[in-house]
Amino acid sequence: MAPIITKAPSEEPDIQHVSENEQIPLGEYLFLRICQANPRLRSVFGIPGDFNLALLEHLYTESVAEKVEFVGFCNELNSAYAADGYAKVIQGLSVLVTTYGVGELSALNGIAGAFAEYAPVLHIVGTTSTKQMDQARGAEPLSVRNIHHLVQNKNALAAPDHDVYKSIVDNFSVVQESLDSDALSNLTKIDKVLTTILHERRPGYIFIPSDIPDIMVPKSRLDERLEFGELTDEPLLAEISLRILEKLYASKRPSVLGDALADRLGAQDALDGFVQSLPSQFVKLFTTPLGRNIDETLPNFVGVYGGKLSSGPEVTNALEKQTDVLLALGHSNNEINSGAYSANYNEISDYVEVHPDYIMIDGEYIQTKDPQTGKRLFSIADLIERLSTDLKVSKFAHKDDIDNITVKPALKQFALQDNVPAEVITQNKLTDFFNAYLKPNDILICETCSFLFGISDLRFPKGVSFFSQNFYGSIGYALPATFGASRAEKDLGTNRRVVLIQGDGSAQMTIQELSTFLRYETQAPEIFLLNNEGYTVERVIKGPTRSYNDIQDTWEWTEFFKIFGDKNGEKHEAEKVNTTSELESLLGRKSSRKIRLYELKLAKLDVPQRFKTLLGKD
Repeated sequence: MAPIITKAPSEEPDIQHVSENEQIPLGEYLFLRICQANPRLRSVFGIPGDFNLALLEHLYTESVAEKVEFVGFCNELNSAYAADGYAKVIQGLSVLVTTYGVGELSALNGIAGAFAEYAPVLHIVGTTSTKQMDQARGAEPLSVRNIHHLVQNKNALAAPDHDVYKSIVDNFSVVQESLDSDALSNLTKIDKVLTTILHERRPGYIFIPSDIPDIMVPKSRLDERLEFGELTDEPLLAEISLRILEKLYASKRPSVLGDALADRLGAQDALDGFVQSLPSQFVKLFTTPLGRNIDETLPNFVGVYGGKLSSGPEVTNALEKQTDVLLALGHSNNEINSGAYSANYNEISDYVEVHPDYIMIDGEYIQTKDPQTGKRLFSIADLIERLSTDLKVSKFAHKDDIDNITVKPALKQFALQDNVPAEVITQNKLTDFFNAYLKPNDILICETCSFLFGISDLRFPKGVSFFSQNFYGSIGYALPATFGASRAEKDLGTNRRVVLIQGDGSAQMTIQELSTFLRYETQAPEIFLLNNEGYTVERVIKGPTRSYNDIQDTWEWTEFFKIFGDKNGEKHEAEKVNTTSELESLLGRKSSRKIRLYELKLAKLDVPQRFKTLLGKD
C-alpha cells in the first residue's frame, strides 16, 4: 500500500510572471519546466559526457540550483535504476541525463525495466551538435566525418547516421522528441514529453544536440501552466461508474482486487478512499503480488491473490470459489502477477477488469484511450474517484444478511516447516522475521532474488510501500533503485524507513553504487544482504551444481563501505548475521542515521516454498 505522503511546500507549479521580452537559455528553461511538472523533484540523476556538458552547466544557474541537485553515479545503468526507484517513491517524474551513444545505450536496460514496470522517467540524452549533423548530410566520400561515440556507416564511403540510436527506444518509451534550432518549437516539444510521461507513467526521451542548451528562449513561456488532466468524456465516465456499482450492489459475494496499475498510474489515494468506503463486513479485499496496494490491516482484507503464488489456499478459494462479482482495479497482465497464468476466474459469474486504457465489462472491451490520438477519455484515477463519489452503501442489497468475510487470515509461522538445526537461518525463518520486523509506513524493496518469491507470505503493516522488479526482473536493479528511493525519501522529508532485501549474486552487478550512498545525503537504508553463494533462483530452475550458477563467493561484504571510503564508520554500520539468534536480535533495534548492512548466511539451495510451487517442484 502506498503511504500518505506529506506534500512538498507547494504542489502548484512555481510560476513567476515575467516580461514577454525576457530571454533565458533553453537548458535553464528545461530544468525549470521539469520542476513545474514535478514540484517534489529535488534531484537529477546522470553521468557527464562531452555531449551533455553544456546542458549540465544549466543545473548550476541560480534559478535551477536552488531547486535541484545533480546526483552522479558510477555508471548509466545504475543511474537509470535509481531514477526508476526515485520516480516510484516520489510519485512523479524523475530525470536521467546521459551522453550520446555510450551513455544512453548503457542505460537502456534500466529504461526498458521502467517501461515494463511503469515508472515515469525522463531520459535526456546529449547528442552531437546540429553542425555535426548538418555536415553529415549529403557528405561526399572524401569529406565523411566519423565522430566518437557514433558507429560508422556500414558503407565505408557513406556518412554516419547521427540518429542511429534513436529508433532503438521506440518500443519501450512513450514519447521521443529531438530538439533543434527552432526555439519555440522546442518548448512545445518539451511540454509534450513531460505531459505524456506523466499521463502514461512510463519513460520518454528528449534528445538535445550539444549546441542547443545555450540558445535563448522566452522565459514567459513558464507562465503557461502544464495541463495534466485527462477527463474529456464525463458521460462515459458516469455510465461506467454506474454499471460497476450496480453489479456490486446486486452481488451476494462481491470482491475487489487491487492490482499494480492503480497505484502506478497515480490512483493510490483514490483506491484507498474507495476500498475504505465499502462495507467492511461484506466486500472482500484482495491485492496481487505486484500490487500490494490495499491496506492489509483492514478487517475485510483477505490476502494476496496470484493463482499459484497466492498467499494461501484459503485466499485462492475465497476469490475463485466464493466470489460472484469481482472488480479488478489496475489490471496488470503478466506471468508473475498471475502465478504463471494460473489465476482462474471461471467460476466467477461477473468479472470487471479496469485497465488504464480499457474497461472490460459484460464481456465487452471499452477502450478509454483513443487509438488515433493516444489520449485517454478519463484516467483510472478519475474512474476510481467517481466510484467513491457515486457509491451508496445502503444500496448493497445483501450486505446485512450474508456473511461474505469468512476468511480471517492470521500470520503463519513458516519456520515450523523447517527440518534443520534451530540456529540455521532459512528462507522460512526470514519470512517470520520480516513479518515481525516491518513497521507501518516502511518502504520495502526486494531484489529479484530467491526471497522475492516469498513476499506474498508477508503481511504488510499499514502504509508499507513495496517495490521490486518482479516482472521485468533485471537482477542488480534493487540496490541502485534503493538509492533512488532513499534519495526521494530524503527529498520528501517524510522520514520513512527504507529496507532493502538484496541477493549476493545480483549485488555483485551493481555493488559500486554503495559508494554513491556515501557520496550523497539520503534517508539511510537498512540493507539485508542474503549470502547464499550464487544464483539460487537459477540453481533451483536448473543446474544446482553447475559452475554457471556460481559466483566469487568469498567477498567480504561487510567491508565494502570501508573500501569505498567510510573507513571509520561515520556513515555506516555493518555486521554478519550467521544464526537465528543473531537475526532475532535485530528485532526492536533502535533506528540509526547511519546506513546499516547485515550480511545473512543462507544455504545455497534454500528457497521459499512458493517458488517451488511456481516451478511445479513442491
